[in-house]
Amino acid sequence: MNIDHLRYFLVLSQEMHYSRAAERLSISQSGLSHAIAALEKELGVPLFEKSGRGIRLGRYGLALLPQAQQIVAAADRCLRSFQMLREGVGTLRLKTIPLLIIPTVTKLCRQFKETHPGCDFQFSTGMSSQVCQSLQAGEIDIGFCSKPVEDPGLEYAPIQRRRLVAAVPLDHPLAAQETVRLEDTLPYPHVTYSWVSGQRDMVDQLFAPVKDRWHIAYEVEDANFIMELVAQGFGITVMLETPPVYRPDVKLLPLSGPARESCFYIARRRQPHPLAAVDLFFRFCVEQEERGL
Repeated sequence: MNIDHLRYFLVLSQEMHYSRAAERLSISQSGLSHAIAALEKELGVPLFEKSGRGIRLGRYGLALLPQAQQIVAAADRCLRSFQMLREGVGTLRLKTIPLLIIPTVTKLCRQFKETHPGCDFQFSTGMSSQVCQSLQAGEIDIGFCSKPVEDPGLEYAPIQRRRLVAAVPLDHPLAAQETVRLEDTLPYPHVTYSWVSGQRDMVDQLFAPVKDRWHIAYEVEDANFIMELVAQGFGITVMLETPPVYRPDVKLLPLSGPARESCFYIARRRQPHPLAAVDLFFRFCVEQEERGL
């Protein structure tokens, strides 16, 4: 079935006049008449019938109308999609761990859109393992995570480092200090990440030398939940310095001694992507990190 013939049919069904429809389509009236005749011959039914000096849709034309609209709209979407692929623009499917939403990921996306106005984003969130699984399954184009999954089909690049800090309730004995040693936190119960979180390994490595004295009272996967438990006096925590730690009802204490940091990553599949914007965005984020922005 000729898509152009369906387009002509749709315009004629709006104008109900061959001369006006032909002028709107920038073709001759005879060309329009031949196209409609060819479409009717292919379908084996008349689409229009005379109405006084004009025409109107017949029963078969009315039946074809919604289907023609769907077919032409789908064809237009397909053409636009491939045009965007050729131009290197389109919608990037992005998944990130919640800890990076504010302000890292949103800032990077805004900056990228400013220089690539034809690009847009489809956002979703999940734990690091879910981000990597979505990449492996081809469900997303770009991922942001804290714990890479070993897979030769995935490529990772560091985009941010954040330090570890202690957080205690305002009425806690440690709240009188400006910094704490890791040793200072051991007499108190801790709230920490559950094993679902990509940050748990990092905290475990920190406490490994004193693991027998590290009392974990509660384990939850969400940083905001951890901080709420700390604020309500369920325990203290050592975690990454991310937006959830900045609360008026919690005292933030840098850890003294050697700097302790954790890295966050941007990830993508190694195989070439048909949408050039995926590679452009990946390189853009890496360059921003290298420039310290």
